[in-house]
Amino acid sequence: MIAKVLITFGVLFAAPFCMGLLPVRFMPGEEQKKDPLAVYLAGFLLSLAVFQIIAVPVILIMPWGFPQIVILYTAALAVLSAVGLIAGRGVLKRMVGAGKVLWDKRSRFSVETFIYWLLAGGLIAFQVYMAYTRAFFDGDDAYYVAQSVIAEQSNVLYRILPYTGLTTTVDVRHALASLPVWEAYLARISGIHPAIIAHSLLPLVIIPVTYLFYFQIGKRLLKKDCRKMAVFMIFVSVLQIFGNTSIYTNATFFLMRTWQGKSMLCNMVLLAVLWCLLSLWDKRKEEGAVNQAGWWMVLCAVNVVAAMATTMGAFLTGLLIAVVGLVTAVRDRRPQVLPKLAASCIPCIVYLAVYVVLEGV
Repeated sequence: MIAKVLITFGVLFAAPFCMGLLPVRFMPGEEQKKDPLAVYLAGFLLSLAVFQIIAVPVILIMPWGFPQIVILYTAALAVLSAVGLIAGRGVLKRMVGAGKVLWDKRSRFSVETFIYWLLAGGLIAFQVYMAYTRAFFDGDDAYYVAQSVIAEQSNVLYRILPYTGLTTTVDVRHALASLPVWEAYLARISGIHPAIIAHSLLPLVIIPVTYLFYFQIGKRLLKKDCRKMAVFMIFVSVLQIFGNTSIYTNATFFLMRTWQGKSMLCNMVLLAVLWCLLSLWDKRKEEGAVNQAGWWMVLCAVNVVAAMATTMGAFLTGLLIAVVGLVTAVRDRRPQVLPKLAASCIPCIVYLAVYVVLEGV
């Protein structure tokens, strides 16, 4: 049991952090290289993108290929974690050094700012607690969670119809979004039932990760003003807690259907796109032609994760990036940014092309 807990921790936390060292090494400036949260977020996105890249070909080619996905993905995590640790040694040293400086300075917040951050943390903890203890059944569980159960228990990938239990041809519309298979993978390595993974474990991970993206976006928008950032986090938390004005709002999906791809797309993936674009925008004048390969790497990974969450995600993230690119090109008179943004959308284009071809067969 202890071994499985450690393996699960490694897959969800340790491996993403190690993988995140690689793109952060190629980000301009020192800020990201000293921020362990940015390293983890970049690695978390990369780890999900790697799973999508491995899982989709196996799903399409091998009906009983779930064991192969488990082996290939586990090996990929180990190799990429090692590569990240080797390539990111300098990043680790910077983070350790920055931690020592902060400890030596021991700068204190004002009482007001401290209360704001305490309130923000309490609201986020409340959401995590409620999502974990008040597991919410949804009708989509009959398909998505059932597919995770089928994959984990029988190794069959999208060839059994959950509603009837009969065999069927591969469902392209759902099979190209591999999030349920990732949940089955977590169930296989942890020994926990896929339904418990979806309803209980994932909210403990996805909700805090989503707020980390909000935190990173707040740093960009509010120029690292701690007081304003705390108020921003409180404001976002209140909107999420009281956002259940209908069954279709992103807040409803965020807290009641956290484990579903639609929720992951509108609450986490689109935030990740904004984080990358704001970071690229923020450095455009300050860094000029300095290499920004790390941010472009993360943006490409985000596009892959969007496809992993839901088929429509590949189109929506590409559309968002295209709109931002046009605004940037016109406002700043920088048409040279368009080819780079278009290149970051190549995973979306390839994914949609595969979908169109398979739907036409």
